[in-house]
Order: sequence, then C-alpha cells, then structure tokens
Amino acid sequence: MSSTFGSELWNEGLKLVSFCPVCETRYNPMEARVLGQEGETHLLHVQCHKCQHSILALVLVNHVGASSVGLLTDLSYEDVLRMKSSQSISVDDVIGAHQLFKTIHWEEHLGRASQEQLSNVRQKQQRREKKEQKNKATR
Repeated sequence: MSSTFGSELWNEGLKLVSFCPVCETRYNPMEARVLGQEGETHLLHVQCHKCQHSILALVLVNHVGASSVGLLTDLSYEDVLRMKSSQSISVDDVIGAHQLFKTIHWEEHLGRASQEQLSNVRQKQQRREKKEQKNKATR
C-alpha cells in the first residue's frame, strides 16, 4: 500500500470520528490524540471544545477501508493514560468491593462528592417510583 493511499485511508478513518455525538459540533481531526496503536488499529481520544464531552474511538484503517467504534466518556486524555498504566482489577479486588457493599453503612466509605451523587440518584429513583405508583393508581 503506498504511503499516499495509506494517508488517504487514515484521513477517512479520522472523518468517521470527526463530529461530537452530543452536540454535533465538528472536530478538527488534527486534535485527535493517539492513545495507542497496534498494527492497523489506533485508539484515539477526542474532546469537544463546545460541550466538553469526549469520545474514545478505535479506528481501524487497512487496504479494505476504514472503520471505527466510538465510546462517549467523561475521561480526560490524562485519565485514560493513568488508567491504561494502572494495574488490572483482580478477583480479590472484586470480592473486596462486594464485601464492602454488603455492609450496612458502605456509603460512609465514599467521599463527600460521591455521597451527594448517590443521594441524587436515590432521590431520582424515589420520584420515579412515586410517579409509577401514581400512574398505576390512575389506570
């Protein structure tokens, strides 16, 4: 495959992830940051300058063409690098988390921001349940 043809295919691959899935603002493909590469596959991070949402995109470019899969994320480029270099989660980690969540007051182990977020989720759930009960009663 010639370098010109390869370059054209790479540009096609970037076009596949060239707009924000949230606000539909077009990205500048040159702002995509490469997180990793293996063979013909590239892992990219792109952040929208308008709404600040980010996507992780896996872009495959080969002689057949280009394809991509994108994932909306709240991770920054630096977060992804940090997670990428961290240790894998072990079975013992999962068991430890499970045992923590089995305790009655597991929320006390969370930070304040997480506790507030959990409280918001519970309030939304309660409102949803009340609304469902109200709908059942009116049927």
